[in-house]
Amino acid sequence: MSLHLQKMFDRHYALTTRNLCKRFPAGGYRTTLYGLFKRAVLSDGYKSQNFVVLNDINIEVSKGEKVGIIGNNGAGKTTFLKVLAGLHPPSSGAVTTNGEVAFLAGLGVGMVDELNVSENIFLYGAIHGMDRTDIQRNFNDITQWAELEKFIDAKLKTLSSGMKARLAFSIVRHIETDIMLLDEALTAGDKDFNRKCEEYFRSAKNGDRTFFVATHDLNFVKMFCTKALWLHKGEQMAFGDTESVLRQYSDSKTR
Repeated sequence: MSLHLQKMFDRHYALTTRNLCKRFPAGGYRTTLYGLFKRAVLSDGYKSQNFVVLNDINIEVSKGEKVGIIGNNGAGKTTFLKVLAGLHPPSSGAVTTNGEVAFLAGLGVGMVDELNVSENIFLYGAIHGMDRTDIQRNFNDITQWAELEKFIDAKLKTLSSGMKARLAFSIVRHIETDIMLLDEALTAGDKDFNRKCEEYFRSAKNGDRTFFVATHDLNFVKMFCTKALWLHKGEQMAFGDTESVLRQYSDSKTR
């Protein structure tokens, strides 16, 4: 029987996985009515097959650690984060969490171009579970960090992509959660945005919040992550000390 998200009693760990596997039906039948009908009714020799996206992932992450998740496109990074977030149940194995989990994929998804910056702050904050009172209390800090104090009445569609990314991440900084899952969220902006993100992670380096960051930016992983997880076609190639994992990953590229 598949095990799903559980609360653990060992306060030392923020999250662990045990023999975690995730499989999807091959052929694109998992979400269509026709696929369900074909599997249940038709007798044309069709046999359901599974596509393995994650296979036997085992990690232990302590509170306050930052874990960089690396690997080529199609390695399973996004699916792994979605399983950790509870958006996909494991096919087998278990994910165990100690604290609240927030998943951020695609900075600014949910913002509305025709609304102004001020309106989008309240909208995006609400989407991520923030109370209106908390948003109001942090409003000035959000606009200042994003360097948008003079644009609060400007419609979102008039902002550059870098400005939008700064705004979204500035709001996300105030989400009260124990475990933050970021899927390529730090590559959405300009150089100024990347600098401000680096400052944020540097200031939160010794905090209690735990981060999982799926990224292609190996320099970020090297600078800010205490551990790294290397995935390749759903397989766990390496997990542990960042420097060691990055060295193994780099060595694989030269073979």
